[in-house]
Amino acid sequence: MKRIASVLMALLLAIGCAVPAFADVKEYTIPDMDMTVELPDDLYIFEREDVSILSPHPDLEKAGIDDVQGLSQQMQDYGIYLTAVSQDQQLTINISKKESSTTQSVYNLKDLTDEEFESFLGTMEQTEENPELEEYEVARYDGQPERPFFTLRLKASGETLGQLEELCYVTVVNGFSITVDGVAQGEMTDEQAAIVKQIADSVHITQELETPAQEEITPMALLSLLLPVIVILILVLVSVIMRIRRRKAMKERKLLADRLSEYRRQQKKLEEEAAGQGVVLEEPAALFRNSTEYNEEVAHAFCAFHFLRRRIGTMAAYAIFGVLMVAAAVFVDSEWYMRLIFAGAGIFLIVWECLLPGKMFNNVMATFRKSKNKVNEYTFREEDFRVAGIQAASVYPYFQITRAYETSRYFYLYFGEDQAYYLKKDGFTVGDAAQFREFLKRKLGKNFK
Repeated sequence: MKRIASVLMALLLAIGCAVPAFADVKEYTIPDMDMTVELPDDLYIFEREDVSILSPHPDLEKAGIDDVQGLSQQMQDYGIYLTAVSQDQQLTINISKKESSTTQSVYNLKDLTDEEFESFLGTMEQTEENPELEEYEVARYDGQPERPFFTLRLKASGETLGQLEELCYVTVVNGFSITVDGVAQGEMTDEQAAIVKQIADSVHITQELETPAQEEITPMALLSLLLPVIVILILVLVSVIMRIRRRKAMKERKLLADRLSEYRRQQKKLEEEAAGQGVVLEEPAALFRNSTEYNEEVAHAFCAFHFLRRRIGTMAAYAIFGVLMVAAAVFVDSEWYMRLIFAGAGIFLIVWECLLPGKMFNNVMATFRKSKNKVNEYTFREEDFRVAGIQAASVYPYFQITRAYETSRYFYLYFGEDQAYYLKKDGFTVGDAAQFREFLKRKLGKNFK
């Protein structure tokens, strides 16, 4: 009997170890969403009334939230009724409600046929390719006990960045969407994904209304349905891409500044060693010399190149998005003020894009006018290059040049997103344009185009 009891105890222990351990949960009722939801009590959990400037919840500081007003505004703007933060501040979960012409048209995902559901998911697919998006997946989810959901997983990664990952569980009921949105600061772990799923599975709708009779969908109504979805998806993608690029640019600038500081230290050390030996540090041989006068013609040529070649993709994307906004104002069936907002945003975007080259030209010319000397002298050596003229004479290493381009009349050496050195091809006094082209290929590799 003792042997049988021991076997039973070992079996029970093995079964107990196989059952995943979850934190205790607490049920929250959100009347404005006609729902209840359960959240693990080891999260920092805040409802709208907890995010108040006059009487902020004491756990806000523990959750790493120092901008209470900003969080309150974000909850209002995005229809967030409850937000939760993990104790390590690596996972944020928002529960939100949104109403739109799309959700009103669908009204309840439970009423859609399989074919209609798949068609609806098709409107959520990624609209354009982006190399920095590692993953963008939309899929049906039938694991929720009460009703069908769909999931949206967005995962992005840059060359020098960590990972950004977002997992959303979304359903549509009573004409509005309910979203459980988890955002991980880095790659989302299985444990974090399980927490988001656990919360989504606990969603219970306390009042479900009957779907109103729907009119026949005309082509115009279908266009009215799709345009806002496309605009929203583009906005989300642009927001994510801009945030990734901004963080990447900041890291690259810091890395460049560190390398430049180290280069300056090494140069100063060589000069001090030469001075200690009582000799003058030998000047490296000049491989190329170029003299370029900076005037309106040069400025016009650079601005045209910058926007029509270097940033042509970005300019085209802005133009397409502006046209889509104007089209939404014309075709989307919405209130007059929403049409006005769409039209105003689209027109502003198109006009702003047209004004960008002129603004850059004025900035460039303002720099030229402030300088007494209108000619830049360039001297290129094997390890570095010297610039003198418009700016104070200084020596730079070649890694300072982030990109370089060649046109029919100029070489442009970029040292920032919108800043470059301009070299006229007919301005070489030592060497020539053909030799300089090969030199740049050797020094910059794929960064020279």
